[in-house]
Amino acid sequence: MPVELLLLFGLAGAGVLLSVAMLCVNMAMAQRARRLAPDPEELPAAEEAAEATQAPQAQAPEADGLPQTETRTAAEAPERTQPIFSPLDRSEGGAVLGGLRVQLDNAQEKGTRAEQQDAFAITPLEEPRVLQTHGVMAVVCDGMGGLEGGARAANTAAVQFMRAYLDAKAADGQALHQALLAANEKVFALAGGKEGSLGTTLVAAAFSKNGLWFISVGDSHIYLHRNNKLYQLNRDHNYYAVLLEKVEEGTLSLEEARKHPERAHLTSYLGQREPALVDANAEPLALRAGDRVVLCSDGLFKTLPAAKMQQILSRCRQGAAQELVRAVMEAGKPRQDNVTAVVLYMDQV
Repeated sequence: MPVELLLLFGLAGAGVLLSVAMLCVNMAMAQRARRLAPDPEELPAAEEAAEATQAPQAQAPEADGLPQTETRTAAEAPERTQPIFSPLDRSEGGAVLGGLRVQLDNAQEKGTRAEQQDAFAITPLEEPRVLQTHGVMAVVCDGMGGLEGGARAANTAAVQFMRAYLDAKAADGQALHQALLAANEKVFALAGGKEGSLGTTLVAAAFSKNGLWFISVGDSHIYLHRNNKLYQLNRDHNYYAVLLEKVEEGTLSLEEARKHPERAHLTSYLGQREPALVDANAEPLALRAGDRVVLCSDGLFKTLPAAKMQQILSRCRQGAAQELVRAVMEAGKPRQDNVTAVVLYMDQV
């Protein structure tokens, strides 16, 4: 065979390999800054916990009927990946999964802080293979502002969580848990193996034809908006939650808990050798047409009352993330934290 033909075939083969490699990279690097379903009446409505939601680092008191969760202890631990992704509007078209049309939008503001220490990532709805194998997944991380490198920790966690999730074989709770461990390993390594030098919260949700799985560590929230009611699905990992237990035991007053100087301290976060607490549902939550799932950093729910969040989600068929963040900024809080919101819309096909 002539040498020219050999070279031509070689170049063609290299081009194909390069295209495949780039496709894999694009699938693994999703873009950022952009079946037992419990009866809604059995879920704890956010209105019932509005007072706690407005308190600094507050958590709604645990109530009967929460989607079954389990507190797990993570396993072992340890690249700085620079912030990636760009604002993205995925409300148009969406994807069809489990008989529902799924659409997303997101919004983010720095608030009055010097830098943006929130990060988020969303799997690509435009990739059919990703949708088929991993459904739709979103993750929000809030770097610990009092620690050096909060932005690096949040971005590293979001990127590594996304990569590890896309490497998993299925879209389920185990995939989320393994992705969380991988993200923690990276953040712990970024901290030089020293706990307390930097860290981040993380909340993630994955929706496939089997339902919704979620996982969280820290005090970022995931909500379900259904039938004009708002439900917080996860539990906070901060000292305020511990103080509330003392209130229930009668050893501390609610006023003392609200004024405790350490109430905002996280009791679990990524960046520890092992996250002390991990909250996740043990069974997938079946979603319905009309449901909205919100993932957000504490800059949102510490400023907006639950009733206001519910009002916006009930009113906005699309663009709710932007409306939520806009309402936060319009509140004019003097020391407004970074705020990030990602909304998943479930509608009829």
